[in-house]
Amino acid sequence: MVKRKYITLSLVIALALVVYWYYWGSSPGGQPPLTSLTPINLDQFKQAFNGAADRARLVLLLSPT
Repeated sequence: MVKRKYITLSLVIALALVVYWYYWGSSPGGQPPLTSLTPINLDQFKQAFNGAADRARLVLLLSPT
């Protein structure tokens, strides 16, 4: 009985994570997809960011620490 309870709980959590990722983990339509900033694409990011100076811009920096 306890094993069945844990399996059901795991499935509910997995489903919740999939729904969260689908609705909130991706960018809205009409916007470029989310991306990781690397030294390779830094110049492209600077151009896009500075090119949108007349609009509101947001940069979200997340650190694993």
